[in-house]
Amino acid sequence: MPGSLTVEDHVKGVASRDFDFAFSPDSEIWRVNRYANGLLFGPAAVLLQVAHPRVAQGVADHSDFRDDALGRLRRTLSTVNRIAFGTKAEAEEMRARLKVVHGGVKGETSEGMAGPRKYSAFEPDLLMWVLATLVDASIKGYEFVWEPLNRDRRENFYRDFRRFGTYFGLEEEVGPQDYGEFVEYYDEMLKGDLLGSHPLCAEVASAVVWPLNPWRDRMLGKVVDFLPIETVPEKIRGRLGLESTGWSRVRMRMLEKVAPVAFRTLPKRLTYYPESYRAEKVWSAGL
Repeated sequence: MPGSLTVEDHVKGVASRDFDFAFSPDSEIWRVNRYANGLLFGPAAVLLQVAHPRVAQGVADHSDFRDDALGRLRRTLSTVNRIAFGTKAEAEEMRARLKVVHGGVKGETSEGMAGPRKYSAFEPDLLMWVLATLVDASIKGYEFVWEPLNRDRRENFYRDFRRFGTYFGLEEEVGPQDYGEFVEYYDEMLKGDLLGSHPLCAEVASAVVWPLNPWRDRMLGKVVDFLPIETVPEKIRGRLGLESTGWSRVRMRMLEKVAPVAFRTLPKRLTYYPESYRAEKVWSAGL
């Protein structure tokens, strides 16, 4: 939805517009992702994405990662939320926009990088891995704050996300077909030798954890660097040149105590994503 419109603008339009959401308000993608608890594991998702050498290559070649390292996280969150909580028309707009953006992400890999020399953002394996990191981050962020998801909810959430994946070019028949297969796939990726196997991965990851510019991101990185460090699997963390310290572990334990209380007591305006807050207000007004 256009950023210039307020919640009130959208609510006023309910009487004259048909809000046909891309995903149902009672879907698992709404239930799990509406709160901003996904931010808790969002940085880890970005690190795991760029731990894939071919993803890191695309980021290095087609983004100003040294001066806008957190831009990928912000853009990913915005894209996910505008599709998940938008109307079908808005989601289709994002599909068209992503097709154009991804169409320009291609080139040649660096020396020593495994796989074909030519790379493209449309490679199914890369799209599947990016989707997988978002699924994992969403579930872990929800459970960190709220409660464990049972198997049925996980399955439904995964199916929602596979349909979500079609908006950025990943066909549903590609990759794991159910949540059980997804877990096996994800574990194999984490245990394998691919992630973090090229020096470029660590270079991009360092810029994500400790941004150099702009100054706001540099300050933010110093405050929350413990989040990606403590939420990335130890094996991958080591390959990316990151180190868990006593100070990072203390801050993580503090967050474990504070986050559930904060999300349960603060108003929705502060704990929802702007897109999900707006969508829920619109939906409620239309009931």
